[in-house]
Amino acid sequence: MSLEASEKRGKNNPPRLALMLGMGAVVLVVVLLVVLVRLYEGDLPRAELATEVTRLGQEAELGVIAEDEQSGLRRVEVLLRQGPREIELLRREFPRRGWLSQAGPGEFSSEEIAIAPRELEIGDGRAELILRVVDYSWRNWLAGNRAEEVIPVVIDTRPPAISVSRATRYVRAGGSGLVRYTVDEEVERHGVRINGVFHPGFPVVADRRGEYVAYIGLPYDTTELEETLVIAEDQAGNRGRSGFRINLRKANWQHDKLTIPDSFLRSKLPEFGTHYPELAGSSLEQYLYVNRQVRQLNNQKIKEVCRDSHPERLWEGGFLRMARSSRRSDFADQRTYFYDGRQIDEQVHLGVDLASVRQAEIQAANHGIVAFADYLGIYGKTVIVDHGQGVFSLYAHLSQLASEVGQEVERGEKLGNSGATGMAGGDHLHFSMLINGVFVDPVEWWDRDWVDSQLTVER
Repeated sequence: MSLEASEKRGKNNPPRLALMLGMGAVVLVVVLLVVLVRLYEGDLPRAELATEVTRLGQEAELGVIAEDEQSGLRRVEVLLRQGPREIELLRREFPRRGWLSQAGPGEFSSEEIAIAPRELEIGDGRAELILRVVDYSWRNWLAGNRAEEVIPVVIDTRPPAISVSRATRYVRAGGSGLVRYTVDEEVERHGVRINGVFHPGFPVVADRRGEYVAYIGLPYDTTELEETLVIAEDQAGNRGRSGFRINLRKANWQHDKLTIPDSFLRSKLPEFGTHYPELAGSSLEQYLYVNRQVRQLNNQKIKEVCRDSHPERLWEGGFLRMARSSRRSDFADQRTYFYDGRQIDEQVHLGVDLASVRQAEIQAANHGIVAFADYLGIYGKTVIVDHGQGVFSLYAHLSQLASEVGQEVERGEKLGNSGATGMAGGDHLHFSMLINGVFVDPVEWWDRDWVDSQLTVER
């Protein structure tokens, strides 16, 4: 290398070094800016109630959800404010867990916060729930971003007042009745509870609240009335209760012995095997599965159908009994089943069996809306009609269905034809009445005078 070339190379080194140092400084500044932007982020943290709250009653619970996706949560507070007073309901501090990474948790969900306004010496009236949340941003002189949500609420600790104006005086086990009552404020849920079974109430007049009626049914095996209450829960969760008295009349149900022949099993099990492919074992084992487990599933399905009733009473007067029919079996018959000379099962018949001619026309017992029309295990092809305010009628073992779900039917309108589907030994109609899913004796509902005197409500 010549002396001249060497001198030129030496002259070019300082600019290159300066360039490299300059680029390094730029990279350092960019990194510092990225870090500062992250540390000084200005996104506000967020907090909200887990569920909407507008009223607080004698006892209330609420949850809060907070989140901050940038620097993380530092503190979450929930306060109740009325006038100049602020009461701390929740305060959670989150220790710093880093500097360049997210310093606090990105989200927080509280457990239920219990509030008892009377214990906190908070009076009825207007108040505010305050949600405060702070993050780990370096903004505001390292104090972090702060957000506050103010939610107006009403403190209401007075339970609704209930007055019972009428209750059926005598009700037989397996029988029906009604309770009429008034509530002095708008309520979220109300009705009658008897021995743990709830019967919802409905307005006596559709567009006038405050006066209600609940139709009740006692299970066939009721032996004592341990609880007879009208209950109401207002929008703040306060619960009012009022007792009432009805006199229980005990019933004596018949006992039947039924022999199950092999011919019955041969004729019926193929039908059940089509709908319940899990059937297995001997013919007797399959039969017992249907008579026990399938029966239980079917009755559970009926209860589900009866949970959602039309809010207005659609029926009028007594219910129709199948025309020109003879009674073959009564409500709540206690049935004992025998096979090959030995007892194999016991069940209760929750309806009345009526027989006429084969393929007889089956009519709606009263005005209503079809709530179910399909195959239903031991009941075979079945129609259930909703008559409003918790009252339902059921028509089983049909050979054909002539109605569909949602169809409005008039008293006497055709629903199908009688048959022997399901656990039926011959052509007949199995007819049941239900109140809020409780099977009751249909005989009462066929008596127009009884319906008019015991179940008709003057509007």
